[in-house]
Amino acid sequence: MKASFLPAAISRLKAGCKTKSYPTVVIVVALVAATLLVYAQVRTYDFINFDDNVYVPDNPHVSGGLTRDGVVWAFSTVDYFYWQPLTWLSHMLDCQLFGLRAGWHHLTNVLLHIANSLLVFFVFRRMTGAPWRSAMAAGLFALHPLRVESVAWIGERKDVLSCFWFLIALWAYVRYAERPSAGRYRWVLAAMLMGLMSKPMLVTVPLLFLLVDYWPLRRVALAEKVPMLFLAAVASAVTAIGQKRMGAMEWAAGIPLQLRVSNALVAYVRYVGKTIWPEKLAIFYPYPASIAGWKVLGAVLLLASITAAALWAGRLHRYLAAGWLWFLVGLAPAIGLVQVGRQSMADRFSYIPLIGLFAAGVWGAELLLKGRRRVAGVAAGVVLVAYGVRSWEQTRTWRDNITVFEHALAVTEESSVANRHLGAALAARGDIDAALPHFAEAVRIEPGYFVAHYDYGSALLEKGDPEGAMAQFEEAVRFRPNYGDAYLGIGQTLVRIGKPGEALALTQKALRLGLSPENAIGARALLAELSNRPTATRHAGY
Repeated sequence: MKASFLPAAISRLKAGCKTKSYPTVVIVVALVAATLLVYAQVRTYDFINFDDNVYVPDNPHVSGGLTRDGVVWAFSTVDYFYWQPLTWLSHMLDCQLFGLRAGWHHLTNVLLHIANSLLVFFVFRRMTGAPWRSAMAAGLFALHPLRVESVAWIGERKDVLSCFWFLIALWAYVRYAERPSAGRYRWVLAAMLMGLMSKPMLVTVPLLFLLVDYWPLRRVALAEKVPMLFLAAVASAVTAIGQKRMGAMEWAAGIPLQLRVSNALVAYVRYVGKTIWPEKLAIFYPYPASIAGWKVLGAVLLLASITAAALWAGRLHRYLAAGWLWFLVGLAPAIGLVQVGRQSMADRFSYIPLIGLFAAGVWGAELLLKGRRRVAGVAAGVVLVAYGVRSWEQTRTWRDNITVFEHALAVTEESSVANRHLGAALAARGDIDAALPHFAEAVRIEPGYFVAHYDYGSALLEKGDPEGAMAQFEEAVRFRPNYGDAYLGIGQTLVRIGKPGEALALTQKALRLGLSPENAIGARALLAELSNRPTATRHAGY
């Protein structure tokens, strides 16, 4: 019996290998293993001081874990730029399970990215019936270096989470298209809503689903997009409120429309270029003061040529038109025509849009290499390995504040943002002498950067230069009259130079205006100390 058992088991294994499920198992295991190989290193990485801090460790609503008050806050706040309750809840759950051990928060992002990569494979396989092309598209999605920012940055949980719900919505939409029913359509809307509650980038869903109708579903259905458009409109309105409250568009208010349009056109080309040859990737790309006319003209000609070629070729090969338009439409909300934030572009903005380019590229390559399976297989392997190695290298730059911002300064032009955050990181570890030149450079590049002025003043005060600190705090107030942290800095400086009475009014004003979480506790303690002193006069200059 024992002698016959092994041959029988081997026979059953061989038979199983010939079943339809075997390639799927191989693809799934390969996707998971390759993605883990690239991103497992983040388990030792830290929070960074750009968004991570305000999203998790310095946010009392989040860092305490899942609480009743926290859940209410998550659904009622539109602070931090977006209405994103599901993103907040995911961070709260991480804090509930792992505390403030940053490595586990990073790994949650990695697991969501793996789930998204598998969903890309399963959704495209279901839509097209082409498992190996779907696997290649999923592999590109999983391993491309432009994915690193969304995965390795805890503050970009909203990217990977919103994409997860987008792909769930797409899966539900494909099932609905196969057999339409009200019940199946409600699942589509529910998943879309969950995605919008993670990040409003999903306002493009109605248009992206129209492109999916064109290819690969080959159907026409306009009326069913109306409820999706309603959800997108509501999300856009709520986002506009959040952006206004956070002052996200104040910096961009002075950018002429011509420059915004020029930057958008050039940025589209830069995204394509970094997709093909992903070099000089950084956490922040500074906004240009001007753009040469030849660059804008070249971008217009190139984009127009690609669009015309994709539409012409799309008559026979629909995936070329659908994939290219998916990229254009998917990027539109973040391309900068309505500028939000200080960046000229960002790797994270391409997380969903590049799915279209990957699909067009893979199906187009299959057309070129038809009948040459061995060549196609080798080419696919070389591309995936090259992108995987490049992603592994890029992920290493996200180890901590120092590495990520030193890398940004090394590969981009003058950046006030990277200098400011690198200075803050150096100051936080006690290296004030190394931090001061970066703060000075930040305000030189961008004199109106009030947060950098505040950080510069704080470093000077710690260094023992109250006069220099006062000058920087006053500059911060000049550019941002309602900046509570700067008023607190002035109050602290007045205490340092022996004028505690004048500091009282400044500290009270700082608390009224609102402070960053890390300063609020210290301000209350300073106010209690000053209030107990016998004499206090209001500082006349403020």
